[in-house]
Amino acid sequence: MLVRSLLATSALLLALPATASAAVYTTSNGQTRFIFNPPYIEYTTRIQGRIWMGNATVSGVPVPFSGVSQWKGTFRDFRTGRGAEQTCTGEIDIIEDLPGQSFSATWKVTGGKACPAIGATTTLSLVDALPRPNARGDFTPERVNQWNGGTQSSTWKGWQVVSADGSLNCRTSPNGPIKLTYQKNQGIQALIDRSGLAITMLNGAPWLKTTDNCFVRANSQFIQPTNGF
Repeated sequence: MLVRSLLATSALLLALPATASAAVYTTSNGQTRFIFNPPYIEYTTRIQGRIWMGNATVSGVPVPFSGVSQWKGTFRDFRTGRGAEQTCTGEIDIIEDLPGQSFSATWKVTGGKACPAIGATTTLSLVDALPRPNARGDFTPERVNQWNGGTQSSTWKGWQVVSADGSLNCRTSPNGPIKLTYQKNQGIQALIDRSGLAITMLNGAPWLKTTDNCFVRANSQFIQPTNGF
């Protein structure tokens, strides 16, 4: 099971249709990270100490009633690092089971250049790759700048307001004047600029810049990450 280059988030967002809904998944051991934005997929995985990177194009018809969708397509991936070039190609099959809260991908390797796994079939079960806050409840840069899972840091994109008092102020600058107010359960998105980063630290506290060009406190008392944005 293998892969091709994970793009930096800013480039990926420019390449994907605005109407697409992306989600990020990972294996329980963190060895594989998977950006699912049909019809496009980007992923990276570690095999025997080496990084393989790749992408795929898939087609499928989501089934909202049952919440179980199947996607099929082709993939191409390659091994990074020194040494002779190795690439693998083949077919990929994805099952997204929303009610069962499960996501699986199966790679069937059929060709490639010096590919070590031709004829092999690998299935992985993945889970939401949501960032977790630290002991203080803060979503610090090292915990949220991981959206694309590649070598470049990128702030997690999708969030939801969870403030107990029912609203959350968004400020013109960290701890600055109020620009607007979000309501509880409202979805918000990080403002991803060319750097890929949207977290600003002030006196040791992280603030998230949103697409409304204002800042909210990046703490689990106020916001929580969502998968699907």
